[in-house]
Amino acid sequence: MFGRIWTLPLAVVACFSANAASAWKLTTADHFEVYSQASPERTVALLEWFEQLRACLLNQTIIPLDGLPSVRLIVFASPKEYEPYRVRTLSDGYYAASEGRRYIAMVAGTGQRRVAAHEFAHLVFDASGAKLPSWLGEGLAELFSTIHINAKVAELGAAPLEQLATLRQHPWIPLSRVLSVERNDPIWDDLSSASLFYTESWALADMLVFSREYAPRFQALWAAIRTGSPAPKAFKNTFDKSITDVETDLHAWIGSYSDKSLLLAGESAPVLRPDASPVPDFTARSVLADMLAAAGELDRAEELLRNLALEAPDTAEISVALGSIALRKGDQDGARREWKRAMNQGVTDADVFYRFALLADQAQLPAVEIRSALERAVALRPDFDDARYRLALLEKNAGHYDAALAQLRAMRTVPAARAFSYWIAMADALNELGRRDESATAARKAAQHASTQLEKARAAQLAYFAQTDVTVQIAPGENGQTQMVTARVPHHSAEDWNPFVEVGDDVRTVRGILREVDCDVVTEIRVDSGGALLTLAIPDPSRVQMRNAPEEFVCGPQEKVLVKVQYAASKNGPADGLVRGIEFLR
Repeated sequence: MFGRIWTLPLAVVACFSANAASAWKLTTADHFEVYSQASPERTVALLEWFEQLRACLLNQTIIPLDGLPSVRLIVFASPKEYEPYRVRTLSDGYYAASEGRRYIAMVAGTGQRRVAAHEFAHLVFDASGAKLPSWLGEGLAELFSTIHINAKVAELGAAPLEQLATLRQHPWIPLSRVLSVERNDPIWDDLSSASLFYTESWALADMLVFSREYAPRFQALWAAIRTGSPAPKAFKNTFDKSITDVETDLHAWIGSYSDKSLLLAGESAPVLRPDASPVPDFTARSVLADMLAAAGELDRAEELLRNLALEAPDTAEISVALGSIALRKGDQDGARREWKRAMNQGVTDADVFYRFALLADQAQLPAVEIRSALERAVALRPDFDDARYRLALLEKNAGHYDAALAQLRAMRTVPAARAFSYWIAMADALNELGRRDESATAARKAAQHASTQLEKARAAQLAYFAQTDVTVQIAPGENGQTQMVTARVPHHSAEDWNPFVEVGDDVRTVRGILREVDCDVVTEIRVDSGGALLTLAIPDPSRVQMRNAPEEFVCGPQEKVLVKVQYAASKNGPADGLVRGIEFLR
């Protein structure tokens, strides 16, 4: 949720054009944005080749693809210029991605196309949705780096001679160790070990893609790895081979290696005449800071941004980027402070207000501050459904039910994962507003999206609440004492509800003529109902519901008083029941 890295847009930093010009120039094309220190001629040539590479890799069948996103290329003039931005000792380039931006960093010069193809391959894997282990990602990237393109044909798979020589002349890392390497593995810190890891990973990928024994099942292996299956299990299930068997086959594959290649449709180099525009120093450094943050180099990115903030202390986007880095470091208070500063500086990114609201809610800041941020988010982006939903819940919890309904109904879409909670919130707010039929309908929709028994019970409860009212009644308490408890009765029947009816009563109602009131130790009344004379006791007159009662009672015979009596029938005892209510009919 919070992983986004905010990029300082050119529109924001254009005001710093008075800064000394940097060595950087910006060149753009349909699918690439190139920040380059190289000469314009070399930059355009590289850009044309990247367009060729993109078209070829879209046509390859090794990795299924629906498309490829745009990329920002950072081309350094020399290894010296690249060194401050290097992320691995061995790597002369890298691919990095944040939520909204993808980067390839590389050095211009000898071997640049091989590095470029390797890093572009990582973009291919990213676009496929795959989260690959290091051995497969780096091995396939090395395989893709062997591509040669011309107008007629593109060839993939020609063996790098230095890698073959390395494998034939040096001891190998055990395959089980190669398969266990992760992103932060110590192997990356040793130049020779890291180099050998890349080489062995290439060899394994080459065998998997080109071997007659392995290639037909490569897509099955790819699917197993993508779903998180450990390599030993994936190889066993796919090829019925242990890691030892695979290692034996791999040594044999390299020992008898012969050139093999996959032919792809060639692509003519596009004729590009892009204009290269100078990049102000401030802009260049902001782009490099964003690239480092995307690569996970948070401390170095923060240092660059802090220096930029000293030069432009009122730039909201710098505060936003610093907040994003603070959050990725686990510093929620720091992120909240930076985003609050950005909001005061006039940021217009709705996501900033939304993420600030989430952090403010976690920190239990006043609701007014959270509400203000969410309201600003939806004002900036009316279709921001996540912000509207959060605002709706905040308003509902504050008792502002009309405002909550307005936000819920303004949402454009309700994703399946949120549908149950959405309709529950809707039913709850409608019920509080007394719009019972609408509430019951919303509760039924919530039930349709319930995925657990608990959720189904919650939806049924709200539907029940929409059709009933809260009242009270008598119930037995501890030590034989009675107590008042809440109860629910059907809607519109609360006016007929008698709170003195006790749980477990066999309640009956009769109409008749009140013949006598016997004021003995226990008051009793006698009611003539259809010729049957009922004797009903009133042990405690204060616990009898009276309606239309006279101001005082006279004990003894009564003069044709018409009544409706509600009583609890008795199974045993001198009286036929206990009076719970009397209505005097006129």
